[in-house]
Formats: sequence, structure tokens, C-alpha cells
Amino acid sequence: SLRKRINQAKYLGRGMKAPNIVLPDTAGKVADLSEIKAKQTLVLFYASWCPHCRKNLPTLVKLYNAQKKKKIEVVAVSIDTVKTEWIKTIKKYKMNFTNLSDLKGWESKAARDYYIYATPTMFLLDENMHVVSKPQTIEEVKKIFRNMPIEP
Repeated sequence: SLRKRINQAKYLGRGMKAPNIVLPDTAGKVADLSEIKAKQTLVLFYASWCPHCRKNLPTLVKLYNAQKKKKIEVVAVSIDTVKTEWIKTIKKYKMNFTNLSDLKGWESKAARDYYIYATPTMFLLDENMHVVSKPQTIEEVKKIFRNMPIEP
């Protein structure tokens, strides 16, 4: 865990290029993070069994849905290993953004590439997949959504 924390800070700091994520969605269709066209993308690593994730998901869904024009996309990467639990969580919280998982838990390539050591873990990426910030709390996420520039 400590090694992952150190590597995350070393390789995924502000301004650094984030690794691409290519994973199946709930229907098994492969999605590619690099193909998402948005000013910013919030990548959320979470799990159905994570109490902090369950507490923050309703607020994140509300923020995402409140955008008049989608300027911030959300890509939720589950580190679950049981598909029924993953799907149940998506339905329960009405997570209508991109939901991905290979159901390999902590051994998922995406979890390893991003040095995930705890959930929830979030990364805000720009349109070129560079790390803009790593929000630690839902309050920081609220500020991101609030401060997104409005285009004319």
C-alpha cells in the first residue's frame, strides 16, 4: 500500500500524462478513456462495498446530472469482483455516466496502472489526459463542478 501511494504521487502528479483505461462496460462493450471527448474527465475508482464510496455517489450523480452541457465527464472504474454487486450499485445510485470494470478487483490493469491503494480515489484529467488534480473529498469535487467555465 505504501509503495502504491509513493508511486501514485511520483507518476501521476499534476500535469503528468495519465495512463489510458480500456475496460468493458456493464454490457461487455469495451470503452477507451482516450476516446472520451470532454474538457475534463473525472476518473473515479470505487467499489460497491466501500462505505465512503456509497456515501459520495449520490452527490457525484447529482453534480453530473446538474450540468446543462456536459463539460465534465465521469468515468467510474469499479474494483469489484462480483458483477451482480457492481450492477446493483450502478442501478441503486442511478450512475448514468460511464461505468467500467474487468471484475479483477485490485488486480485490474487500471487499478495497477493508477497505483490504487484505497477507494474512492479520483483523478481529474484534461482533454489531453493530463492530471489536473486529485480530489480527495466530495467537497473538492463540488468545487470542480462549480468552477467549470461556462462557454458562451
